[in-house]
Amino acid sequence: MQNIFLIFGYGVPKNILKDENYNFYLKTVFNKIYSLTEARYIKDPLIIFCGGKTDCFKPYRRNEADEMIKLFKKISQRAFLKEKTNSWTFTGEKQSLSTLENFLNSKKILKKKKIHKARLCVFCEQTREKRVAVLTKKIFNENYTPLTIPVDFDTSANRYLDHKFLEKKEKETLKYDLWALKNKDNFKKYHRFFQEKIKLFQKADPKKHQEAILEWWKEKLIHNKL
Repeated sequence: MQNIFLIFGYGVPKNILKDENYNFYLKTVFNKIYSLTEARYIKDPLIIFCGGKTDCFKPYRRNEADEMIKLFKKISQRAFLKEKTNSWTFTGEKQSLSTLENFLNSKKILKKKKIHKARLCVFCEQTREKRVAVLTKKIFNENYTPLTIPVDFDTSANRYLDHKFLEKKEKETLKYDLWALKNKDNFKKYHRFFQEKIKLFQKADPKKHQEAILEWWKEKLIHNKL
């Protein structure tokens, strides 16, 4: 059975090779994939890096997927690993602006590659675990054996917000995700909503990016504008 690993991105840092959070995240993910491939004798895993153009640094051209692949390749191409990682396939899903879109666009990639049955392992940020697990089962049918692996890598201030607020954020976002799946018109509105979010973050001072994210979420949740 084919083994698929989905790695969700979380923004585009100024320099991903030096970014503390992404290094923690992707090195943890790398080690987990390595362990699974060794334990299951997997020789040719397909690893899909998910995330579109969320770059908040001018000229706003970079995407999450390509940036993650850059760092992941650096990790995997160390001399003592090449023999085992050269058979790993890296694919970039570069269109998504949200977790839901990560799933939908990854599914299109699998369909294009004619992969209709697989073990599906999804890596995500810790606080999003429940929502990711729900969406995995919602979007992929019984031919895909799902496993959600959360990684608690974020050390920014927003990770340490009140747990009730984080739970509410995830609950409300899941409602919006499920609403978007109901029909094409809903999904178009949903995509535009995230386009506006990225534009707002691009206008914010990069040094105050975390504050901009927090204020955006508070406004949407408190005023129920999702």
